[in-house]
Amino acid sequence: MLVALTDRHEQVILNSSIPKTALKQLRQTTKFYCPQCKQQLQFKIGTFKIPHFAHNSNSLCDKYFSERETERHLLGKEQLYQFFHSQHIDVQLEPYLQNLKQRPDLLIKEGGHRFAVEFQCSPISLEKKEQRNTGYERDFISPIWIPAQPVNKEFQEGIMKISLPKQLQQFILSSNQQQYIMLYDPTMRQFIYLSNLMFLRGNYFISKVQALPITNQKFPFYLPKVITRKEFSQYVWLYHAYTHNYLKSRVLLSRKGVNDLFLRSIYELRLNIQTLPKFIGVPVQESDAISLYTVEWQAALFYFLHIQQLQLSNMNNQAINYFLKWASLPETKRTVCAVKNYCCILQSLSINHPHQPCLEMELTNQLYSHFLAINYKY
Repeated sequence: MLVALTDRHEQVILNSSIPKTALKQLRQTTKFYCPQCKQQLQFKIGTFKIPHFAHNSNSLCDKYFSERETERHLLGKEQLYQFFHSQHIDVQLEPYLQNLKQRPDLLIKEGGHRFAVEFQCSPISLEKKEQRNTGYERDFISPIWIPAQPVNKEFQEGIMKISLPKQLQQFILSSNQQQYIMLYDPTMRQFIYLSNLMFLRGNYFISKVQALPITNQKFPFYLPKVITRKEFSQYVWLYHAYTHNYLKSRVLLSRKGVNDLFLRSIYELRLNIQTLPKFIGVPVQESDAISLYTVEWQAALFYFLHIQQLQLSNMNNQAINYFLKWASLPETKRTVCAVKNYCCILQSLSINHPHQPCLEMELTNQLYSHFLAINYKY
């Protein structure tokens, strides 16, 4: 905790820039109490952790407020508080909301609206996050979650493949025709934007990574720009390179033999696994709902059309569900949407069979238009 009350009911907000000699003198002359439970607090002034207040270990207040905060969390809260204060925004540090029995890291008031800011350093379940959001929204407070940049991850600036654990994926935002995550690194005093996220497989995405010093940030927070067509070409190149590296070992990884749907599709369609057409294995909206690589289920779709003697124009919802069942893939709204999106891209390119030529530039243009038309689920 960074906020406490004195026995005179005066609020004290700690700041790491205050000399420790002054803080130690204050500790000797003043008693501090929790604004919520009114119990006396310990005033800790350590060597490795920034000065902070803490309850005794047996405090019932722990039920509503997480103790044993990390140095990173304390430092991030302090810096964000100072940031909002420097923007001349009405900000409260660690306010206890009696109606909700919740204590956000920060509560700000701007333009007639209230925002609860949570600087999230520790893992939180999606269920608990949604419960907190529901509480805030019920009290007409908009939640803002700012996850901390993981200590063990360094994101270099530029367009690249990144790994995002599920814990971070729940903080994906949508705006300005794109998906992105805004992290904060209190050590470097900067925001990290992972923008224009393109799903690859599992926890892997292609992203444009940008750093923004906190001194250059504004509120409402800056939104990252949509990538240009030239930058998108780099996305597509990385996507195909990732797929190509996977395909090099795909035959060796298979243990199903003739029952391997992907390899059977390639064989029956008379395709070469190393020189597949560029339109097989492309990024589409909702592809993260299918556990297979896009190149696998998209090749299987062409095989399905071949053996069922169907045209792409016949792929309505019923036919797509039949394909998903035939390919042993989940039959959900999102998987249907993924297949439908792929069919739309192929139809826009007038592709009807896997041996049909396709101009790479035309494919990239269609994928770029699709990328900018994403309907976000977050």
